[in-house]
Amino acid sequence: MELHEIIDNRRSIRKFQDRPVSPEDLALILEGARLAPSGTNRQSWRFLLLTEKEEREKISGAVVQPFVTAAPAVFVCCLDKSAFIRKVVEQRMGELVDAGVVSREAAGYIYNRKMPEKIDDVVIPATAYLDLGIAVEHMVLQAAALGLGSCWVRLFNPAMVKEVLGLPPEIEVVALLPVGYPDEAPPPRPRLSAEEILLKVKETGGRKHQQL
Repeated sequence: MELHEIIDNRRSIRKFQDRPVSPEDLALILEGARLAPSGTNRQSWRFLLLTEKEEREKISGAVVQPFVTAAPAVFVCCLDKSAFIRKVVEQRMGELVDAGVVSREAAGYIYNRKMPEKIDDVVIPATAYLDLGIAVEHMVLQAAALGLGSCWVRLFNPAMVKEVLGLPPEIEVVALLPVGYPDEAPPPRPRLSAEEILLKVKETGGRKHQQL
């Protein structure tokens, strides 16, 4: 199936068959996240995979929609604060310099920025949530390519999920991604047209803007 067909046919699935997803397919879905791009190649995403019924039931009190824990597999999608301390950021930048994709001058600009030395001082930047979103959407599309359904879930209690799963302090739970074989075939949802989402550049009266 071509990528555009996968995108066309993808649906948010909220009803799953009582059929397990193979470890091989789950590994491919996780690989989709692993290969996603991220700012400064920080790769600050972390995932916990719940496939056992007992594991999924642990988070049942934290979710509003029962279909989440009824799915045969649930990825708990998280961010790791340790990815933003100075020594880790410098390591990631060093890897980019060694790969020849960032100059040492550009890396020096990053190094000179004020960065926390300790995890306790980290405030996760907004860009990290964008990076996690890219990674999770890679997972969604990989699942669709395998004939599986999934659904982004943000309506839940992240603090409770973190507590019942015993996740460490540096981990922030952001989203849940239930995955399984669809037991429904929802029609396409209404979408704005391309003309409605494509903005146009306004005329500036011929004035030239100074280049930064």
